[in-house]
Amino acid sequence: MFRPRRAFALVALFISLSQAGCLEKSSEHRIRANAFLRGGDAQSAVGECDLGLAIKKDDVALLILKGKALFELSKLDEAKASYEKAIDAGQNEDKRGLIEAHMGLAMIASRAGDWKVARNHFEKIVEADEGKNAQSQLNLARACVSLKDMECALKHGELAGRMANTDEATLFTLGTVFLSAEKPAEAEKTFERICEVVPGAASCPYGIAMVAAHKGDKPRALAKLKEAIDRKVPEPARIVNEPWFSKIKDDPEFLALVAAAQK
Repeated sequence: MFRPRRAFALVALFISLSQAGCLEKSSEHRIRANAFLRGGDAQSAVGECDLGLAIKKDDVALLILKGKALFELSKLDEAKASYEKAIDAGQNEDKRGLIEAHMGLAMIASRAGDWKVARNHFEKIVEADEGKNAQSQLNLARACVSLKDMECALKHGELAGRMANTDEATLFTLGTVFLSAEKPAEAEKTFERICEVVPGAASCPYGIAMVAAHKGDKPRALAKLKEAIDRKVPEPARIVNEPWFSKIKDDPEFLALVAAAQK
């Protein structure tokens, strides 16, 4: 979506700084590229990045910004190459400056289903932010679940849960980590925590429904799923493909609830 005010503000800042003689030429192109990208024009952002990189080929910020723009254009191979160049160029700099490059590479690897590579980059991010960011811990936990490394998944999922124990999305993901690790009691307790901190959230009964279905308790699973649907499940289309509902996926009552949720 184009954001004219934000883009205008960035360009205005660029003009004032440029006139004051405060910017390197490569930095001028970075500010322009950032304005284009925020304004929804990724192709022009790439062009500005290339102009800046022609002046300073190892500009880490420009390489990362180019990677972002290429990712937006779905040019994943080119985005990957730009992120990798950024990491090579910044290997002797503060690791925190490379977090966005590692995140970009992790996202590309995740899309390709290469969870081993994704995990490596998520680990680099956790290392760079000194383990203080809940979302970084959660991303690593998800990658570990995909690799069936439950020890890793639980470790980082629980760390995320302790850091953000009132955040609905964090708690829901942690609940699914517990389910993946065959810890249904801990999963249910985590989903119930959502009801405490976010009253009325659909994710609470939805998570409990998944636990019940996985345990083979169809009546409770259906009752909790109905409660979640009544609370307006955000993505009703995903219900039928939820792996935790596999034991009841052909049940007529379940299918009726799925149909009702998508109306």
